[in-house]
Amino acid sequence: MPSTQPVRATQLRGIPETLMITLYARAIENQQTNPILRDAKAVEIIQQLDYNFSKFEQGWSSQLACVIRAGQMDRMVQNFIKTHPYAVIVNLGAGLCTRLSRLQTAHIHWYDVDFPDVIDLRRQVFEACDSDNPDGSDNNHLIAKSILDFSWMDEIDREPKQPMMVIYEGVAMYLTAAENQALLQHIHTRFGSIEVLFDVISQRVARSTSTHDTVSKTSAGFKWGINQSLDLERWGPGFILKREEFYLQHFLDNLQRLPTVWRLISQILPSLPMMLFKNSGRIVGLQVGL
Repeated sequence: MPSTQPVRATQLRGIPETLMITLYARAIENQQTNPILRDAKAVEIIQQLDYNFSKFEQGWSSQLACVIRAGQMDRMVQNFIKTHPYAVIVNLGAGLCTRLSRLQTAHIHWYDVDFPDVIDLRRQVFEACDSDNPDGSDNNHLIAKSILDFSWMDEIDREPKQPMMVIYEGVAMYLTAAENQALLQHIHTRFGSIEVLFDVISQRVARSTSTHDTVSKTSAGFKWGINQSLDLERWGPGFILKREEFYLQHFLDNLQRLPTVWRLISQILPSLPMMLFKNSGRIVGLQVGL
């Protein structure tokens, strides 16, 4: 039975606090008449938390972007699972991600990795929601370490040549270019040729923390952006850009969700929003190693 005592989350600061932005976005979306992403679990989690979500209420752009991105990444991960039904999937910077509950993952071994205080919060919240099976799968494993503490790799149980995907959503922009590169190179060295799925922002957006509609409400800040995803191929031997999804262009598929001024601009100058939105955020699938 779900707990009636709220789980305190007001202690989160910096990068860990940004998990509240994505959680809030998914929960709010679930209450839409025709949601882009259905996530009843996010609603349940929010009800368990002692946290001031009201500061994100005006962040319409982030809210919409987060759920479009999550939906697109769900599709990509599910396609990988269909091809590799017995794979290992590692979710870095997992926060309070509910992707495992949204996908068909019967035989998948799933690892969620994040800071110890975040994993502790995750345990508390998911146990409050469902004490019998808190993370929704007997094959779900929690690793309480920073993703830059590369010893998390020692805890991944993987058979030789077993298919594997590493994902990290809403994380790369809070790391420096050097940290992202080191992470990808260590993944390659340890696990060989696998696909890494993550999202990036443009350099322009990376300079906008102070004016960002939700991140500016936290003590976190963007540290890295990239304008050409192909530049990632220079980060390591055999790195290949397999896919690139300009997910923000789907803003224009949801004109009714945009403020009046943007709806008018889209009608008069439809190419302008596309130019502004398209390259601001992308999902990339990077093959690390041949």
